[in-house]
Amino acid sequence: MAPDDKELSTDLKKRIVALQKDGLGYKKIAKTLKLSCSTVRKTIQRFYRTGSTKNRTRHGRPKKLSAGPQHHIQRLSLGNRCMSAASIAAEVEGVGGQPVSAQTLRHHCIKLVCMAVVLEGSLF
Repeated sequence: MAPDDKELSTDLKKRIVALQKDGLGYKKIAKTLKLSCSTVRKTIQRFYRTGSTKNRTRHGRPKKLSAGPQHHIQRLSLGNRCMSAASIAAEVEGVGGQPVSAQTLRHHCIKLVCMAVVLEGSLF
């Protein structure tokens, strides 16, 4: 299982539960299916708590940008704090190919700059 995969398939969850019911422990299941022990434990605990192996619905809107363009926005906004949101949007669209609105970037950049200022300790 690749580290980028966030969600286990329903079939894999059913296999985890079936192996556990057959008497295998967390470590043996994890080794057999090439998963982490904590993933196996959480899956089994969730099955016994909810009685199902279905994937739960997520809250909120899914992210439109992948990690690459998000990282690019972060580098641009923190590297040059005077850069406008419109110019960042144009540059990100040129690199990532996905259109990004300046309004979205204003909110995102303000949040990043505020976090950077707090982390640097130069708030006042």
